[in-house]
Amino acid sequence: MKPDQEPGVPLAHYRDHGAGVWLTCPDCVNHRELPLEAVIRRLIARGVGSAATGIKEVAGYVNRPCPRCGGRRFDSSSAFPARPKGKGGQ
Repeated sequence: MKPDQEPGVPLAHYRDHGAGVWLTCPDCVNHRELPLEAVIRRLIARGVGSAATGIKEVAGYVNRPCPRCGGRRFDSSSAFPARPKGKGGQ
């Protein structure tokens, strides 16, 4: 996480919304969606975070390079599911 960046909303909040975590490489814009519970379990297993970790903080804990360009910087954000038709969708 960048020194001046806020940690973001705690991961636990996204459980209520069925969201995942978007991980994006800013160098090549490669991105992937990670399952929320898998991210939380991995943070706990590595001893670096928990469900209280902020969504923006997750990027700072990535320990593998980008599979496309080899970059080591990432951004993380919430990945909300698309709205199904008839439930407020178009």
